[in-house]
Amino acid sequence: MDAFRPLSAVLFVYECFRVLLLIAFWYIAPPDVASGAVAGGISLPYFVYLSANALFPLMALFVWLRPGEHQNYLTLYMAGKVIGVVTFLAWEFFSSRREFPGGGNVRQGLVLLGVSIFISLADILSVWGAWTLKNKFRQVSVLPQSPVV
Repeated sequence: MDAFRPLSAVLFVYECFRVLLLIAFWYIAPPDVASGAVAGGISLPYFVYLSANALFPLMALFVWLRPGEHQNYLTLYMAGKVIGVVTFLAWEFFSSRREFPGGGNVRQGLVLLGVSIFISLADILSVWGAWTLKNKFRQVSVLPQSPVV
């Protein structure tokens, strides 16, 4: 099972980086009073999105630390990522039709748009990495065990 640790570690590090990037995205985005924003730019929709995404680093951590016991989390991980990418891109598309992201500030809007595209592409790569890891687990479980002499 040690052969899986580098890829599992990369998934975990990426997920931690992704959550930090989402927190930065949360504070850069302008607060919207109508959506439940309070002082400091804390907006309820961003908090709900961030709290649901906090499970991904935990799944990656469990797969990294004990891959044999938690390999079934990879299916849940991949399903969550695909759903997350589709909903995030749909949200970005429909919200940008009303007005450009960034609340009128073009530079801030381009940064937010670039971050969202980067996160979506990186999530697609993480699904590919989880799929590769799942296939490696499957190959190891199919291989016949040699008798111990």
